[in-house]
Amino acid sequence: MDNASDYGSEDSRFDSWQDRDRTSSHDASTHGARRPVTVDVTRRCKQVACALVAFESRMQTQLEQLQLSVKQTQLEQERLKQDFFQKLAHQDSGVYLVQLIRFSNESFEVFRDGSNNHGYGSNWTVFQRRFDGTVDFNRNWTDYKNGFGNLWGEHWLGLEKLKKILDTERHELLIVMEDFEGVTAFAKYDNFMIGNASEKYRLKSLGLHTGIVGDSFSSQLNCNFTTFDQDATTLCAATFKSGGWHSNCYQSNLNGIYMKGGKQDSNKGIHWYYFRGYRYSLKATKMMIRPYNHDKK
Repeated sequence: MDNASDYGSEDSRFDSWQDRDRTSSHDASTHGARRPVTVDVTRRCKQVACALVAFESRMQTQLEQLQLSVKQTQLEQERLKQDFFQKLAHQDSGVYLVQLIRFSNESFEVFRDGSNNHGYGSNWTVFQRRFDGTVDFNRNWTDYKNGFGNLWGEHWLGLEKLKKILDTERHELLIVMEDFEGVTAFAKYDNFMIGNASEKYRLKSLGLHTGIVGDSFSSQLNCNFTTFDQDATTLCAATFKSGGWHSNCYQSNLNGIYMKGGKQDSNKGIHWYYFRGYRYSLKATKMMIRPYNHDKK
């Protein structure tokens, strides 16, 4: 009996050792199965992180290249603009082609005044010129927007073209006038700005006035450009038969009716109040623009 009991005890111990072996074997197999999963996830995370870093690096490189391209384009545009005005500064009076932006299909011609205007030099682009009455200035909105006349003679350059030139940088305005007795006068403004088409080319700024005649233009500041078919408020354009920046109605009317001989019974002629008054129609006028401080460039 004792021996049987001993055998039973040994069998129990044997079974216990087998159980522990099976448990150890199971744990080992289980641990061995999980370990590759952890390693794989870690590896994938590293791959994703590396991919994100590489993507960010590519995006940064492309951004820097784009910024450089924009900067180069801006510098090239500025160079072309300066080149254009430098060429104008060394050319005689005449018609010249304007292309303000490189590679643009849009270009237009302007008349450049090469005379020495009252000591202000010859670097002026003319946008209004009158001297003999051959061109009718009582025109509709479309004509004033796009321009009319002959650049070599009487003409209006066009509000849209004028706006594009003014948008390149700050400009000054010079107005030169002459009466039928051969007396000339001028008025100069150092910061001429107008609005766009949706703003009816509103007269936004004139700046400081100088000249040998008084200021007959500032009263029209903040006024829209009007013509007989685009004048729902003042009716000045229709009444005085001219397109312009009208203000109930004005102190100047350089686009008025051309009347030979000077004196007039009405005030519908070409006039500048502080040069011969309302009752005198002038012989000749020029409205011209130039980059501000042009001589310092």
